[in-house]
Amino acid sequence: MLSMFVNKHKRDIHQLLNLMWDNVEFIRRQLADRKYSVGPLVYGVRNYVSINGELVPAHYHTPEFGFSYGVVGCTLDGLNFVMAVESATISEAFLKEVIKTFPSIQIYGGKDFEHNFYPCPDKEKEILQRIRSSQEETIQLNITIADPWDRFRKASIQLLDIIEKLVKIVSFHKIKIVNPMQSPKYKEPLP
Repeated sequence: MLSMFVNKHKRDIHQLLNLMWDNVEFIRRQLADRKYSVGPLVYGVRNYVSINGELVPAHYHTPEFGFSYGVVGCTLDGLNFVMAVESATISEAFLKEVIKTFPSIQIYGGKDFEHNFYPCPDKEKEILQRIRSSQEETIQLNITIADPWDRFRKASIQLLDIIEKLVKIVSFHKIKIVNPMQSPKYKEPLP
């Protein structure tokens, strides 16, 4: 059954995978042109894809890169930007602004990514209390542009705008970012 599927859709699968990598590289170059410190395009591992509302491990590589404010990548869920922040620096005002600006943002644990803080019906004060009472020192903010497949370049530019808005909000509220560029994975190799 899979053989028939692959043979029938090989060209489309190939095109999709190339578009995923090409557009993540496009975003990387755009951020570099905007004077952000960016790492190399790398193979993302240990990612998950949402299938029928359940997170399923992806045992294959996806494109991603780190830069001073987070990680940009692309999975079958779409183009995404993940920023890790120190949970002790998060405020109610920050949560209120980030949720208002990005209603589809996902906020979850840095160690336990299945520990979701948002989306939920709670108000910002309750979300902050749950973050503070958790064992999470780092909280991840994830914004995904779902279904970019027929409009990849436009979705890539949209994600660039989202990144710059979130960086401004984080800076304004003095939220401490966990810089992924400290990880050897996202550093440029030495010559």
